[in-house]
Amino acid sequence: MPQQITKKEKGSMRFIYLAVLVVSFLAAYVYTFDSKLAMLGDNASYYILGKALSEGEGYTDINRIDHKSNNHYPPGYPAIISVVLLFGKSIISVKILNGIFLITGLWLLFELVNKITENEPFAFVVAFLALINSHMLWYSSIMMSEIPFFCFSILSIWAFVKADHEKLSWKDPYLIISIIAMIISYYIRSLGVALLGGYVLYFILQKRWKPGLAFFIAFVAGALPWFIRSQKLGGGSYMKHLAMINPYQPELGAADFGDFVDRFINNFSRYITFEIPSAIFPVKQPEYGTAYSAGDWLLGLFIVILFFYGIFSLPKYRWLIIGYILGTLAILMIWPDVWIGVRFIVPVVPVFILGFLYGLYNGVLQLRKLLSFNKAVSPYWLLLLAVLYVKPVNAIHDQAKIPYSPGWRNYFEIAKWVDRNLEEDVVVSCGKPSLFYLYADTYTRRYKFAQDPKELIEDLEKHKIDYVVIDQVYGNTLRYLLPAVRQYPERFEQVYHLRNPDTFLLKFKR
Repeated sequence: MPQQITKKEKGSMRFIYLAVLVVSFLAAYVYTFDSKLAMLGDNASYYILGKALSEGEGYTDINRIDHKSNNHYPPGYPAIISVVLLFGKSIISVKILNGIFLITGLWLLFELVNKITENEPFAFVVAFLALINSHMLWYSSIMMSEIPFFCFSILSIWAFVKADHEKLSWKDPYLIISIIAMIISYYIRSLGVALLGGYVLYFILQKRWKPGLAFFIAFVAGALPWFIRSQKLGGGSYMKHLAMINPYQPELGAADFGDFVDRFINNFSRYITFEIPSAIFPVKQPEYGTAYSAGDWLLGLFIVILFFYGIFSLPKYRWLIIGYILGTLAILMIWPDVWIGVRFIVPVVPVFILGFLYGLYNGVLQLRKLLSFNKAVSPYWLLLLAVLYVKPVNAIHDQAKIPYSPGWRNYFEIAKWVDRNLEEDVVVSCGKPSLFYLYADTYTRRYKFAQDPKELIEDLEKHKIDYVVIDQVYGNTLRYLLPAVRQYPERFEQVYHLRNPDTFLLKFKR
């Protein structure tokens, strides 16, 4: 009879945890939801690719006149978007789906942490603090792949720890779910390969060669179709960008060994001092372009060391988590160092929170033993850290309510004017072609990043550009396009002009 009561009590607490997480999520999500487009070309590109799939156009850039097959973005997230667009073209619906992915991933996180630590209150604290993390909330209301990737990667790990590890039979549904979710994660973001690294490291240290090899073969088989397609289209664009000194300035050429060393040092320094601390505690935003202070290094190293201490202290599956994180960081260390921001580690922010909190909690437990303090220590005191999350959450609430900046407002107004006043299927060259397309509904293309104005003009001729946009939102417009317009003014005719700030639509005379 006492055992039955215990089960009922556990069931009741689980229901309470779920209810608190769902209610808190709804409150936080409504409070911070941003209905505007994010000023990231990627979110528009995802939408365009999803629209192409939903309309039967294949995995192509339908905003380009040649409907070029896309080889840059993994197809997982656009495929998800395409399903939503079958029921309407609402961008808001796609954003809300990301919110559903967030709360689903958080509940899986709760189950995962509870399984690893066998401590339900601690698992709730981790899930709750991940829920009110401003990075997680912001990315859950924009059309980006970080939150869906988080959901499927956590699903893969959760299913893996639920599998019967004594037998590890292919008949085990949890094992199948883990592998399928791992492959889906890779198709959503290429960083999903880090999941494979975590599983392989876990099996190697367990000296279980056959399951490790089986996971590897299953992943390769699942990823092979995308790899073959990429090779037929000339190879993955991420690898090409990786080989450049600066993907935004291709004229600088390919990176050599020394460039990769500098890149590693720059990325390592930035992630330790700015981005990992800001990911866990978004109180202080990274100040790019400033020197790293001694305080930045001390705080960053303290957080990272405490994180790894916490992960190493986990009762189970520590090497799986460590392998996943180290695989992720290893990839990011050789990433072009112009790709900055917390964005690239958003999917693993909950894992960072898990490690940091368990480091704190286990440290207190060890101190209790040293002091022979017999009273139980509840993990609920960790909820005090929620105070540090209030200001960042309020900041994204305020950001969601403000209108577009004047530069972006004019950019989109130009696009709407094109949609209303120009003939169909004109080709417009601009700095952010995917974002422009969502309002202009005509073909768009980015101008060539050429230092020589003559070369840029020849590229406009080659691609039969009809109009160009001089905007105030993309620095490369001033770097490449504007000098060409100034050097060859006879080739351009002003069609539309908006002030504050000056934004121009110019007809290109081919």
